[in-house]
Amino acid sequence: MLQQHTDAPTSVEIAEQATIRTLLNSFFREIGETDPRVGTEAALTPHPAEGETIAFHLPSSGQTITGTIAYFSAVGQHVYGPSFFTLTPEGMWQELDLQRLLELLLEELSHREAHTSSAAYANQIKTRIENSVEKMKLYVEHYRSKLQPEMNEKLDFIRSEQSLYFGHPFHPYPKSSEGFVDDDLAQYSPEMRAAFSLHYFAVQKEFVYEEWLKGEEQVLPPSVSTYAAERLGEKADEYVLLPMHPWQARYLIGQPEIQQHMNQGAIISLGLLGPTVYPTSSVRTVWEPLSGYGYKLPLHVRITNLIRDNTVEQAKRTMDAARVLQQCRHELQTGHFQILMETGYRSVRFPHMPEELAASLTVIYRPMAITSENTFVMASLLETLPDAAEPKLIQAIRQSSSGRMPELGYWLERYLRISMLPFLRMLAEKGISFEAHLQNSLLSIKDGLPHCYYVRDLEGVSVDRRKAAEAGWIGTLMPDDSPVLYQEAETWKRTKYYFFVNHLGSLIHTIAAYQQEGEERYWRIVKALLLQEREGACERLLAYIDDLLHSEHLPAKANFTSCFLARGETPLFIQIPNPIKGVP
Repeated sequence: MLQQHTDAPTSVEIAEQATIRTLLNSFFREIGETDPRVGTEAALTPHPAEGETIAFHLPSSGQTITGTIAYFSAVGQHVYGPSFFTLTPEGMWQELDLQRLLELLLEELSHREAHTSSAAYANQIKTRIENSVEKMKLYVEHYRSKLQPEMNEKLDFIRSEQSLYFGHPFHPYPKSSEGFVDDDLAQYSPEMRAAFSLHYFAVQKEFVYEEWLKGEEQVLPPSVSTYAAERLGEKADEYVLLPMHPWQARYLIGQPEIQQHMNQGAIISLGLLGPTVYPTSSVRTVWEPLSGYGYKLPLHVRITNLIRDNTVEQAKRTMDAARVLQQCRHELQTGHFQILMETGYRSVRFPHMPEELAASLTVIYRPMAITSENTFVMASLLETLPDAAEPKLIQAIRQSSSGRMPELGYWLERYLRISMLPFLRMLAEKGISFEAHLQNSLLSIKDGLPHCYYVRDLEGVSVDRRKAAEAGWIGTLMPDDSPVLYQEAETWKRTKYYFFVNHLGSLIHTIAAYQQEGEERYWRIVKALLLQEREGACERLLAYIDDLLHSEHLPAKANFTSCFLARGETPLFIQIPNPIKGVP
């Protein structure tokens, strides 16, 4: 049973405090401020907040902001006290709310970036931050009113996917979604424990474009196939079926071009059919636990920065990566490291159809054969539920081990052996890199310890062009201009960011903060394993390990600045101190 805090903050306070934390941590990371704490030698007028003081000066406004820090993070994922202040011209302390703090940070970014559209970008980012705060508030309220008792009892895969309430720790508006109204949230949001049947369209075969892995094909629930055959009658062989998110089906039916094709019989709406599916933490990807059916659906909703349709390039990336992985999957997988494959995609292409509309009609198939009872999405495990005293990771470990907690340093080492080491070997031997951030990472836990690591979302795979050419993949499994091909330096950069900075940075922070220890102890475990792996490593793996051991910096996305400059599709990167090199 999770321990509960007394005098719990309101849902608005929880949402605003979570947002202030992500804004400040993103801001500090992106301006290169690695330690905002005030040393004992610094002269700072005492202020009302109790605790270790932080202070930072904003040159553009001349303001100095101060507050307290409850936990200092080596990777910048600091935990702050509840209040921040600035000095008035009269020398009085004035407490800052989220809105005023945001205005000061945006003013500073405007001066730093000096962009002609900075005012418009500032208004856009304010709107999306407000959207994100409002969504967090609704999710916390729903959790407290409907879900708290059962979430305290047991965590499983669907509950972990549907309880990512706060999102990316270095994003200014991690829970923003534009396109859903409140009624849509109740029906389709994973955070509101949504579950629904999919809407099916029958599309004439001549207008369908699809690609499947060798030996794979579309597999439909039997009830859907039976209903479609009865509805279409003797014309059934002329059509193929396309599953669609119910919200997306409503959106598509409202498009004049789709209406025209429906009137001509090229598309037939079959309505809601088949078993109940559950939206996962990405909102538009759904899973059916009994059969393992999974779909990466198009959803014309802006979630954080991007409209979540499936573009032609994304589908091509997915399938090029899938063909490579299918060929060498047996060499990459073990009993403790698994790749969740996408098996194909189906799209609709009418003559002269805009690419944007085709992206709204493209479905990628992602079956997931996992054990729901003891498998969880890592992004969710690292969050702490509202009013709880420990992260879900600890809850999942406890329930798997009948309450006996393993030593967490040993736990982390086991985790690294089934995640970090396979990724490094795969990149060195095959030139394959995954976008292995926390939301793409699943973990099964057995007897309290990491048992199997799963990586998903092949659209994020990158393949080193030189290794692909050596393996004979170019021209056979993918074209020479495949969007999945990169230079080696880029595949390595992506691995360093997605796994070591985004993934390990947050995992180690969560464990260390729970233990009230410094993160350095756990980065030493990473370093020790890398030194062990170095013995006998091939030349290419040796280069990667030495880079991790000796480089001063690692790459990180500058999400706050990128969002401010409306660069969601092409985010900026910055350099942050390498915590592996930083430990003895």
